[in-house]
Amino acid sequence: MSISLFLICLTITLLSSFVVGKTAYNRKQVTCMTGMMIAMTMGMIVGLTVGVVFGILFMDNFFLATILGMIVGMVIGFLAGIPVSVMAVLDGLLSGLMGGMMGAMLGAMIVPEYHEAIVKIMFFLFLATLFILLYMMQREVSRNKANFYSNPLITIALFGLFFVVFNQLGPIFKDTVSPNQNHGDHHSNENNLLIKAEEYTFKSNQINVQAGEIVTLQLENIGEEEHDLEIIGLEADNIKQNSTYHDSQEMDKIHLHAPSGEKQSISFIPIEKGLYRFVCTLPGHEESGMFGTFEVL
Repeated sequence: MSISLFLICLTITLLSSFVVGKTAYNRKQVTCMTGMMIAMTMGMIVGLTVGVVFGILFMDNFFLATILGMIVGMVIGFLAGIPVSVMAVLDGLLSGLMGGMMGAMLGAMIVPEYHEAIVKIMFFLFLATLFILLYMMQREVSRNKANFYSNPLITIALFGLFFVVFNQLGPIFKDTVSPNQNHGDHHSNENNLLIKAEEYTFKSNQINVQAGEIVTLQLENIGEEEHDLEIIGLEADNIKQNSTYHDSQEMDKIHLHAPSGEKQSISFIPIEKGLYRFVCTLPGHEESGMFGTFEVL
């Protein structure tokens, strides 16, 4: 785990605990409606934020990412609602369930080059939401007392200072591939690439190759359903279909189709440098997480 990701998880844990503890401490002054709003908001924002992180970390296991995101969101929503009422508990549980589910789906669907950005956006929304909750609670508990939440300049300064420090700590997710090394299940020859397909993920899902060099790409279906692979928009020369499953319309595409338990391959020379996506074109498979990036250097 990178330092930035550890800091995000630690901050979410500490701030969530602080809000839950403050709600419990001021439970006699907090109205039922405010308590329900706190529990619902906490469950949703924590579930969304943590769900996105789990969706990215466990892209090859969408079920696990979803379950973990829902559990964390529901636990926070439950704890935030306990000091207030049964209705607040129900609001927190349902919001946490929904937030964790949507967060995991969002994290799994975002392409790898935007992983850092989406986590930073969700973390910023988490911090902003918690500041609003604390301000709302403080106004209700002590209407006549001045507090630092009421000064927007202090809040802006804290946000700015935090993100300056945060951005100095390096990337959130450690790179899993470099231009000079293979990724995952690649063979020792950097131009012989093996991608395994199962329900519903590609292993590996990040590929680097050199422009102008011959590439032999193999798709091995280790799942129970049929899968295919197509690199979107890649221009290539000398395309040689070694697959037994193709038609004349696919001869100019980098496209492989492999039934369950079979392996198909294609050879080609990538021309244009750039970052491309490869997906499973079967209905619903890409949306379920079967996509990756193919970078030509």
